[in-house]
Amino acid sequence: MRLWLRAAIVTLAVPVVEAVVHDDAFLPDDLSLKAGTEVDVEVRNEGSDGHNFTIDALDLSTGTVEPGQVVTATFTVPNGTTEYHCTFHPGMRGEIVAG
Repeated sequence: MRLWLRAAIVTLAVPVVEAVVHDDAFLPDDLSLKAGTEVDVEVRNEGSDGHNFTIDALDLSTGTVEPGQVVTATFTVPNGTTEYHCTFHPGMRGEIVAG
């Protein structure tokens, strides 16, 4: 008996989400994402100060994002609500809401 198997390699694109940083806020300040999905968050600094995109619960930080710079943070979205913030500016916060 012969058994023929056919395999296919499928490359799935990682979703890209944009977070714009101004000198006092993230835009958007809420990201609605699907839990368990790997995403790339492109952090673009349109402000005049250095900022970062930090998710303590994931032990993730972009490091300093200088004005005009774009960096990418890649992570798997956790279930529930997870905060992100700028460690340089305590009032700069946002949430990832996943389900």
